[in-house]
Amino acid sequence: MTKLDDLLQEVRLQLGSDLLSTDVVGTDGMSIASVSSAPNFDASAAAARFAMVMKLAGNVAGKINQGKVDDTLTTTGKAYILTRFLGDGTYYWMVAVTKEAVLGMVRMLMNEYVDQIWKAIPR
Repeated sequence: MTKLDDLLQEVRLQLGSDLLSTDVVGTDGMSIASVSSAPNFDASAAAARFAMVMKLAGNVAGKINQGKVDDTLTTTGKAYILTRFLGDGTYYWMVAVTKEAVLGMVRMLMNEYVDQIWKAIPR
């Protein structure tokens, strides 16, 4: 197991049963590390599709002169999906949680781990 895998496992433990999936994904939509707790959540499809969302969010923020995107939040009938660019923006981190999760806690946890996850990406 790599350091990146270890970090995602730590996040899984912190979020407990609220976690559906967490992935570190390149802007090409390919996940390089993943932890999933929900067999019916297609993490690889979500990772690929959210690459488009992240690219679009970055473009829109630039066009309306609002600076860089910190994170995005997608709310569905079943889940909250938070995505956040890492480091230089060549990767992003996706965390999908149940609707019972406390969003402030998820964001706080992402803030705590974001630098460690960026540093653990093999380059």
